Amino acid sequence: MKFLAAMLLAATAAASAAADDGWDARLGRVDGRVKIIAGDAVDGEGAAAGEAGLPLEQGDRIQVGRGGSAEVVLDGRSVIALDENSDFTLTALSRARSRFTLALGSLLAKIQKLGEQRLSVRAPAAVAAVRGTEFGVSVAADNAADVGVFEEGRVEVRGADGGLVVLGPGQESRAAFGAEPGRAARLTVFSRRRAAMRALVKRLARITKNWKSLSPDERAGLRRDELTRLRAEEARLEAAESRRAQGRSSVQRRLDRREDRH
Repeated sequence: MKFLAAMLLAATAAASAAADDGWDARLGRVDGRVKIIAGDAVDGEGAAAGEAGLPLEQGDRIQVGRGGSAEVVLDGRSVIALDENSDFTLTALSRARSRFTLALGSLLAKIQKLGEQRLSVRAPAAVAAVRGTEFGVSVAADNAADVGVFEEGRVEVRGADGGLVVLGPGQESRAAFGAEPGRAARLTVFSRRRAAMRALVKRLARITKNWKSLSPDERAGLRRDELTRLRAEEARLEAAESRRAQGRSSVQRRLDRREDRH
């Protein structure tokens, strides 16, 4: 009996540890057109419109439209700000080894000091590994990636085709397919983003102050209910866009016929 009780206690502790190992990730502020493609979606479940407060899970993909922006908040103590036209995936949410993917677009991040934990952002041509820092990553249409560090921290940039460069405060590097990452150089691509980074640091202080913890059950229930509602909203937006596109096409056809007659 004691053995069975001990086994149950150990299993409960292991389950609790496993649950606690992942970040409490949520959408922060959302502006403009933002779409969430849930990593745990089943057949028939479409994308959801992004909305602040939505709990995020491993595998979720965030697509930010033209003129839009979105934030990913981790435990209320770290924030990743996504710019317009960005395609970002929460690849792995373990605190011990977090991985994110930026397929296109750009981000700024203020990450808490991680100690022995690992966090990385994978771009098509490079992987940026951080311990806790203020950094940015930008991926162009040709898949070249720029990585920069602002006022504090260190980032290791590994090229997809080999090579490693370590960036310190005020440095950046560019990585492209077929070449090693460029040597650490003074911020140029990211120099105009300094004000945005300082604003993000201040923004994180407000997020941390107002952060409310959620239990796993609360997260699961909120995510389920919100995704149901937000998927309906996304379907409505897509239907409206389809009607507008059809209207534009109809007008264009009439103009074309008028041109043909003349």
